[in-house]
Amino acid sequence: MNKKNINKKETLILSVTLGIITVVLVTSIFIQFRTVNESKELNLDTLRDDEMKTQIASYKSKYEETMEQYTENQNKIQEYNTAMSENAETTEIVDKELNQAKTLLGLTDVKGSGVIVTLTDTEEALYTYTADDLLQLINELKYAGAEAISINDNRIINLTDIAMISDNLIVMNGGNTRISSPYVVKAIGDQKYLTSTLSMKNSGYIDQMEANGMKIELEQKDNIEIKAYTGELDSKYMKEVE
Repeated sequence: MNKKNINKKETLILSVTLGIITVVLVTSIFIQFRTVNESKELNLDTLRDDEMKTQIASYKSKYEETMEQYTENQNKIQEYNTAMSENAETTEIVDKELNQAKTLLGLTDVKGSGVIVTLTDTEEALYTYTADDLLQLINELKYAGAEAISINDNRIINLTDIAMISDNLIVMNGGNTRISSPYVVKAIGDQKYLTSTLSMKNSGYIDQMEANGMKIELEQKDNIEIKAYTGELDSKYMKEVE
């Protein structure tokens, strides 16, 4: 194979790799905006004035953080395009950013400090935990800045859904996985913020569950391990613009 063909092959490989990176970064932007939108759906009617001010300030802060991340990702995409046009060495940049994007999308095993919330059905409770209860907990953890979440060791990503099918709770995660009580929810993030969000007086998730006689336990951990998402990331409606 002559030198000209080798250069064409290397250019093709680099172009494909950068295309994958761009798709991953755009997907991460979608995840961040979805998380902010979900957090705005929390019930503000139940909050006291001082709590509502705190929540509104938090919404604004999370929105500004998302916009900053969006701008940063856009700059990274431009960096790749510039590197291509200048024929600069990009292998190291591609490897580093691809790993970061995979971590953001939940495609790698991760560990760190955070909280573990255990939900247990009991005979004394007024009712058992439902799919909506678990989804509410996930949304509050995301709102509180959780960087990785799992339920009974099933990694939660933006495509994950939880539904009640034939009286069974099912995690729809690129394949249907049945889960049962106790529901062990792990979240990696700022321990104090995660804890304070869930423990907010009266309107917090823990108080809401305990008011209905539900058993719920919250503990802080310094070395939580969360496994990677193992399903497929399929986009049914999004297509790359040619």
